[in-house]
Amino acid sequence: MSTREHSPIACNAALAKMLAEAVDTCARCGFCKVSCPTYPFGGGFETFSPRAKVAFLKDYFEDRDVLTPEWVDRLYRCTTCERCQTVCQTAIPLVALWESVRADIVTKGLGPMPAHKKLRALAEEHGNPYGEPASKQSQWLLPEHHPVETADILIFGGCTASYRMPSMLQTGVTILTRLGVPYAYAGGEEHCCASPLLRTGQLDVAGELIGKNLDLIARTGARTIVTPCGGCSKTLKQDYPAWTEKLGKPFNVTVRHFSEVYVDLLRQGRIKPSVAVNKTVTFHDPCHVGRSQGLFDEPREILAAIPGIKLLEMPRCRESSRCCGAGGGVKANYPQMASAIARERLDEAVATGADTLVTMCPFCQGSFSQAIKESDASIGLSGLEELLLASLAQ
Repeated sequence: MSTREHSPIACNAALAKMLAEAVDTCARCGFCKVSCPTYPFGGGFETFSPRAKVAFLKDYFEDRDVLTPEWVDRLYRCTTCERCQTVCQTAIPLVALWESVRADIVTKGLGPMPAHKKLRALAEEHGNPYGEPASKQSQWLLPEHHPVETADILIFGGCTASYRMPSMLQTGVTILTRLGVPYAYAGGEEHCCASPLLRTGQLDVAGELIGKNLDLIARTGARTIVTPCGGCSKTLKQDYPAWTEKLGKPFNVTVRHFSEVYVDLLRQGRIKPSVAVNKTVTFHDPCHVGRSQGLFDEPREILAAIPGIKLLEMPRCRESSRCCGAGGGVKANYPQMASAIARERLDEAVATGADTLVTMCPFCQGSFSQAIKESDASIGLSGLEELLLASLAQ
């Protein structure tokens, strides 16, 4: 099946009409401009702002030949953090706009960007954008972890947690193990959730990866998928249902980010933090966990339950949280900009006076780990579940 057949604009007249109407409603207020984490890296030119991109898209939807290489580049300079969307006074589905246009750009052979093509090639060959062999997918498992063949819960590790930043995944599974919660894990068979391909408009290979994962999930018989990754959980929750219809495959599961599981276990009294973890922390809301899934109260409920934790919020938190710079394909193709965005957010964390920056997404953790090394910042970095595990008596 070709990319053109799956292009949101090319093949879905209803969506094209909805997006065109949304563009017409833009009030040109500029709230999106001052909220966008990538706009400051456009040299001060208005054309790099979300507002200008919306104005351009009006011409684009009218089928004018204005897709220059410069505009293609600008449309890929977006982390899909959804901040512009939350401040939009006319409720334009801006991220859907950016992603739909990117998909159409790819069908026209004008994109994606060079680094995104490499992600595609690696995902096609290896099933993940890091080019790692499937034999290494289970390397994060610790000796105390004992997945069962079938269980209600299926652990979906995700590429970044499995191959690059395993601590959140390891700690989450350790908590389940110590509580005696059975879980299955299909190490070596799991494919990339397809988020990097979906966000960059490469829908044909995304569909192939999604189809393989849907088959895998159906074979396991699991009822709930649990993952530590913001990108994976967002994609599984919000993108997979539509693809099940396109591909004609079942997807009869509930998807949960690990933080949702921790809160349930806390409320049920199965997790009982009792060991003091004496830290002053500030919390970074990952874009694809917070704004995308609305999980703002859950991490704070967990932190509040841990003895000895003092939370100092950054001025921009919850819905107003600043992006770490890693999403939407930006870190892959614009690494310097992504690093600068992460350092700016890190500066906000340091300014609170906290001794530890806490987050709950492997992508964010990777970005901040790099930023701390680059800036030699005097602040520690921790996953939310790491603090939770430390508070549990063994």
